[in-house]
Amino acid sequence: MTNGSPSDELTAAVNAGVIDAAQAEKLRAMRQGKGVPIGSDGEPAIADEERFRFLNGFNDVFLTIGVLLVAGAFLIASSTASTFGMSWFGTLALAAATFWVLSEILVARLRAVLPGMVLSVLFVAFAAAAVVVQLHWTNFASSNWSADSEFAFWRNPSLTFGTPALIAAIVYYIRFRLPFALALIAFFGYAVVSKGLFQIAEIGPSFVALGYGLAVLAVALAYDARDPKRQTRFSDCAFWLQLVAAPLIVSPVILLIKGTTIGGATSAAIVATVFFLALFALAIDRRALLVSSLVYFTVAVYDLLNGGTLLTGGEGSSSSFVLTLGVVGAFVLFLGVFWHPIRNRMLPGLQKTFLAPYLPESRQ
Repeated sequence: MTNGSPSDELTAAVNAGVIDAAQAEKLRAMRQGKGVPIGSDGEPAIADEERFRFLNGFNDVFLTIGVLLVAGAFLIASSTASTFGMSWFGTLALAAATFWVLSEILVARLRAVLPGMVLSVLFVAFAAAAVVVQLHWTNFASSNWSADSEFAFWRNPSLTFGTPALIAAIVYYIRFRLPFALALIAFFGYAVVSKGLFQIAEIGPSFVALGYGLAVLAVALAYDARDPKRQTRFSDCAFWLQLVAAPLIVSPVILLIKGTTIGGATSAAIVATVFFLALFALAIDRRALLVSSLVYFTVAVYDLLNGGTLLTGGEGSSSSFVLTLGVVGAFVLFLGVFWHPIRNRMLPGLQKTFLAPYLPESRQ
């Protein structure tokens, strides 16, 4: 062992691939002696803090730059594939294979998070593109192919880019267990599900998005329930899933409110909805839903300050803009500063409900 701090030794062990991040967090908790993870400065971290691992160090940034340069080379090569004596499919397939091999080195071995996130996107994109090109190669190779036909091709609703992308994301997650890959699965899953529902049933897009978003949120809460202290990769999985679920839930709800209320009642209902989302976010100790609603909240507050006519086609006063930003900013800062004290007051009541097993612990 080195003469550095225990936290530095564990970080070095993770970077060397000796242990993974989840094992490192457990060792930190054991060294603390109270089951509480230790922060990067050696001090005890907040047990219910919404944390997710993004970087092991600046080397992750360095590796990501290299990955992006390789991706740039493949993008240029795919646009001029004939120059290298390769077809579009060959170039795209080679790129996908290259990003998979890089993932084996950077993700499976070095546990590099940021490069893994970039590699997962690149692998899914190039693998799905290779499948699409292979399935429609006759169209691409046609002598009548033009810029107009290419534009029409990519707008064709029968094009199934989402399905191979979803499969590629699932395969990537099964192999590397990268939490970010779950976000890709949820995103492309929505593309596939929504397309299928639109084809077999006349369901409004808002209801499809809301239903799918709630389903993703349920999965995210299940991950959080398995890690109430936010110490393992389950917490990261929940974070990325909620990041996808949040806009799918918030946007349809706001649109439905705007469609059922008029005048100032619309803004009042939006503000009330945001406050409800704030309470729910406090209960589960996740801010994604709240962040997704801030734009609507800002517009609603601005509308109320102008007599409740802005959302119904009226004109707002520019003099209220500064006040609106101040009100919304104060609301965000208030929640940010008093997040844990508010949660501590809420939790005793929530512990008596069926939600108790799924809620993170309060800050002591």
